[in-house]
Amino acid sequence: MVPLKVIGLAHGILFLAAGQEYRERFKETAVEPATPLWVDGRRDGMVVRLDCSHDEPLVLVQLDPRATFRNGPYQVRLRHPLRRSATKPYAVESVESVESVGPVEPAP
Repeated sequence: MVPLKVIGLAHGILFLAAGQEYRERFKETAVEPATPLWVDGRRDGMVVRLDCSHDEPLVLVQLDPRATFRNGPYQVRLRHPLRRSATKPYAVESVESVESVGPVEPAP
């Protein structure tokens, strides 16, 4: 798991940043369709993309219009990709609000 912090919200897009130490890991990570954002067991959005062009890599999440924005820590879970033809060794499993799952564990 990779810890994330909120850096912005605009037009229904939630911008979450990981630390610089995760930049290389995010370059090796794919986003597969319908990757969820979980808050208190509810699906409150979908991961749109990862942006590794900044010092702190970004996770961009499209929020559900009915979702209530929660400003606090998040975390991203990584896994191996589902597709055999995947070109990257990792995929995003989910993004979660830390309050809904407990403390953040360091990435492997």
